[in-house]
This record gives sequence, C-alpha cells and structure tokens, in this order.
Amino acid sequence: MNNIGIVLALVVGIGMLYAVYHIGQSVGVSRKQENEDKEQHATYLKEILTRDREIQTIRGKLDDLSQLNDRYLSFLVRIPTVVQRLNATLKVEEIISSVLDLVTEIIPTKVVECYILDSADNLLKKVSSMEEEQRAIGEGMIGIAAQQRMVMSREHFQKMQGLKETVQEIDSHLWMAVPIQFKDRMLGVIGIGAVTHPAGNEIDLMKMIADIAGVALLNQTMLGEAKHKANTDSLTGLNNRNYLFHMAQNFVEKAIREGTPISLFLFDIDNFKHYNDTNGHDDGDRLLQELSEIVRTVTRKNSVIVRYGGEEFIVMLPGINKEDAFIYAERLREKISLYPFAHRETQPLGYVSISGGVASFPFDGESIYKIIQLADMALYKAKAEGRNRVIMHKPYLFSESESEKDQLTIS
Repeated sequence: MNNIGIVLALVVGIGMLYAVYHIGQSVGVSRKQENEDKEQHATYLKEILTRDREIQTIRGKLDDLSQLNDRYLSFLVRIPTVVQRLNATLKVEEIISSVLDLVTEIIPTKVVECYILDSADNLLKKVSSMEEEQRAIGEGMIGIAAQQRMVMSREHFQKMQGLKETVQEIDSHLWMAVPIQFKDRMLGVIGIGAVTHPAGNEIDLMKMIADIAGVALLNQTMLGEAKHKANTDSLTGLNNRNYLFHMAQNFVEKAIREGTPISLFLFDIDNFKHYNDTNGHDDGDRLLQELSEIVRTVTRKNSVIVRYGGEEFIVMLPGINKEDAFIYAERLREKISLYPFAHRETQPLGYVSISGGVASFPFDGESIYKIIQLADMALYKAKAEGRNRVIMHKPYLFSESESEKDQLTIS
C-alpha cells in the first residue's frame, strides 16, 4: 500500500505540474496577444492621427487655393471696369487713383503709394497723396525698385549688400515696391504696406496691376507728348499760335468770371531779314532761340509766351492791366537791346532790338482776336516811329485808316 500511495502521489504531482505549466503557457499567450493588440491599436491611432494631419494640411492648402482663386477671380472681374475708367481719362491723377483703388480691392493692405517718374529731373514724385515727396533713382525701396526694374520686397531690400542704415530706413513702412514700366521705359513705382492675410500671390497680382498701370500711363504720356508737340514751336520751345487760340477762350472766360483784365504784348525783331541775309539762317535761328530764353527769364510763369510766326512773338499777361503790361514790355525791350547777341553790330541800329504794341481786354476790345489786331496796329506805329520802342494802344493814335500800315515798309 505504501508503494501504491507513493505512486499515486507522484502521478498527482506530475498532473498538477502539467496543469500549472499549461496554465502558465495560456497566460503567457494571452499577455502576448494583449501586447500585440495594444501595439496594433497604437499603430492604428498613429495612422489615424497622421491621416488627420494630412487632411488638415490638405484642407489648409485648399483654403489657400480658394483664397488665391478668390483674389484672381476678383482681379479678373474688376479688369474691364478698370480698363474702361483708364481709357476714359488722360489725367495722371485719375489713372493712379483707379489703379490704387484696384490694389486695395484685391490686396488687404492699408498702405498704398504711387510715385511717377518725372523725366525732366529724373526724380520719382509721389502722386498718391497731398504730401510732396520724391525719391531719387536708387533711394529707398521705391528708388531701388526703379533702378533695378524689379519687384523689391522688404526682406530682399534688407538683405541687399552695401546699403547704409539711413537708406534702409527710407520707405520702412512699405512691404513691397513694384516698378511700373512698359518695355524699356520706366514710368513709376507702386508701394504697398504689410498685407494682413497674405495668400502668396501678392507679387503676381501686383505685377499684373503694374502692367495695366504701365500701359495706361504710357498712353497718357504719348498723347501728352503729341499734344505738346502740336502746341509747341519746334525751334524755340515756346507755345505756338495753335495753343494761343486754343487757350484764348479759357483765358477770356476766366477774366470775365473774376473781373480781371488780360493784357497782350505783341512784338517782332527789328530788321530780322537783314540779320538773316547778312549772317545766315543758322545764326538767325540761334538769335530766335536766345531771344526766346530772354523772354522766359523776365516773364511770369502764369503768362503765355507764343512764337506767333517768323520773328513775331506774343506775350499774354492774365490779370495785368495795360499800364503794368507796358512797363513789362519796356523792361523786356531794354534787356534785349543790351544783350550781346552774335553779330549785333551788323544791325542797322548797331544792336538787336524789338518793336511792339500793347493792348488790353476788355478795355480795348471784347475778344483776344481784337486785342491782337490792336496790338499789331501799335506795333506798326512803333516801326513807323523809328523802331526799338513799345507803343500802348490808345484810340486817338489810330484815327487814320488802318490801311496806313500797309503803306509802310516794315522788316
């Protein structure tokens, strides 16, 4: 029995060990499975988070594309109206106003400026406000954008080598400067301040807006140049008679409205044919040019100087009465007679001189045409009295027939 009990005890012990082993194995497998499940769950969560981030990125890009699309669409929708407005005006101020309105409608910025290049002094002059500002080519962001003929961002500007700190500070309120040009012709620069919600297409849009402005400004410039040429004497640079008669009515209407006179001094160069015949037409042309410059120096800017034809000139003096106009004419006559023109000694009087007549609206006549006629009669009277003199129109001086002047030999 004892042996049997021992055997049974061994069998029971072995069975228990076997059971414990298998239970341990089962627990190990369960834990392993649990760990694997946790890892799979974590991987799944990571994939979900990654996909969510990708979705957010895609949504952001779609929003950006939508914003870009909205700005491009807004730009394209406004183009026909802007072009129509630009074609309807020849005034630089109105062109710039339309262009800057387009900028503020398309790009969210509070600062928009425009400088136009003045070819006379090669300076960029601000036309977008009442402030009189100007930039030299190469000065500040505005000037460098014109000099380099490229879009200049604040970041690019600050990274440029060799710029002094004082230069860096110029136009520091601007975020971008865009040149306005047409082919190789520089016309101006548009500057904008910080953009509140940049979409990334601001440079492209500003380039397109600047191109539109360039075409409009070039058209205005070319038409202005053509108009100036049509109204300007090519030899002296003075206004011609076309301009005089074109502006005459405007001057008369203003004088009537303000109750002010318009005086007119008509004169010609004494013995000019003799000067040409003696010294040649080239010297005669130079004489006309030099004399024109003298007239400019002694004449107020609001007056109109006209080469009326040949050696004959007219100075229209708005707001000046006849007596003061006569004083002006005498001063001009004396200055010309003393000027050291080339070959002056070959003239019959020994110097270059002028003779002229002065008349005034409305006291002597009711139109500019009548005033010119009366001043012309006074001019002929001055010639008849020996030249190098100015005569002021007075009715009693011309009691004889107007045909008297046709009997005089005048040069």
